[in-house]
Amino acid sequence: MLKAANGAEMNKNLALDGVDLEFSLALHEKTGKYYHGRDLIQSNSDLIRRQLFWRVPLGFVPRDLAARIIGRLLVIEVNARVRSPLLDRLAPRQRRRRSVAHMDPFTTLLHKLSARDIVLCHDVGPLTHPSLFEASVIDAYRLAYREIARARPHMVFVSRASQRQFHALFDGEFASSRVIYPPLRMELASGRQTPPPGVAKPFLLTVGSIGARKNQYRAIEAFARSGLAAHGVQYVLCGAREPGHEAVLELAARTPGVLLLGFVSDEELNWLYANSVGFVLPSLLEGFGVPVAEAAAHGLTPLVSADSVLQEVAGDGALLVDPMDVDQIAAGMQALHAMTPAEASRRRHALTASLNRFSHDSFASAWRSAILEAIGQPRPASQTGEPAVEDGWFRA
Repeated sequence: MLKAANGAEMNKNLALDGVDLEFSLALHEKTGKYYHGRDLIQSNSDLIRRQLFWRVPLGFVPRDLAARIIGRLLVIEVNARVRSPLLDRLAPRQRRRRSVAHMDPFTTLLHKLSARDIVLCHDVGPLTHPSLFEASVIDAYRLAYREIARARPHMVFVSRASQRQFHALFDGEFASSRVIYPPLRMELASGRQTPPPGVAKPFLLTVGSIGARKNQYRAIEAFARSGLAAHGVQYVLCGAREPGHEAVLELAARTPGVLLLGFVSDEELNWLYANSVGFVLPSLLEGFGVPVAEAAAHGLTPLVSADSVLQEVAGDGALLVDPMDVDQIAAGMQALHAMTPAEASRRRHALTASLNRFSHDSFASAWRSAILEAIGQPRPASQTGEPAVEDGWFRA
């Protein structure tokens, strides 16, 4: 009896110990990775002891000058470790008593990674699609994945597609491997809407960082071939800039009917989702594709890349195209514009069924299982219904 009580008390203390959350990527706010970490903190705050930003533990996300300074020091250290492996002897990586949950493989370069840590992987693009990334990013992620392959930690993926790609590259056993889908953002369910300047109805919509990876160049070419501009249809694109954006901006400027916005507010994004006639994202590489889920939640039919994670996210309600085929994308845009109310309703029904996987409750429960597993607690019993987590357990 005493032994059982002592064991229960030990397990209680272990659970209360929790994890440290490596949240340095929150220094670059408004990305999908930022929202993933923020929702994790809000939903499992009792299991998260500290938020780590570079080598600075804080209880909040630094802003403005502090964020720029910490972010710059982080980049300096990572670049130094990539250039000189001997730096590990002169300036050892951080070692922490608790398990560390990394919101991206990039930050594993700051720590001595172990099998009790957790690494969230959105995609393995720098390894599988190096042409879409800058050389410094490729070098950093190659080193990070080398450390992950050595330590074999608990792995969390945002999609089954990313999980399959990772394990195709790195065989052997990891502490665990599971898929946890991100939840839909509550901000976009508020109903507050503000029309961005220059947008006229009807319009097609693309949301996502502007660059080579999201394939907006071919999408703009497709819009020009579709002839929709001559019928008064506008093509609106919004998002931050990433590698390859220069060519997209130049093409957008000389293509009639195309409006390329920068980063928009949540109120403006809500209005765009609520008023568009269709969503377009024939991306070349995605980890999850949050904008596709957001568009579907607003009742928009998404046109996405076939045999990709975007098809996994959207489910049966999406229009599918070959992202390399401009004519297919153009035909898909025409189909979005000409879609009958009956077909739109049928597709909305299929999209709604797919969206049930992306609830906040499922996300919170799945991450709680991942954290408890990492700190040595038993996994909670599986929930009934469609899970947000798909486990593929690789026991070390």
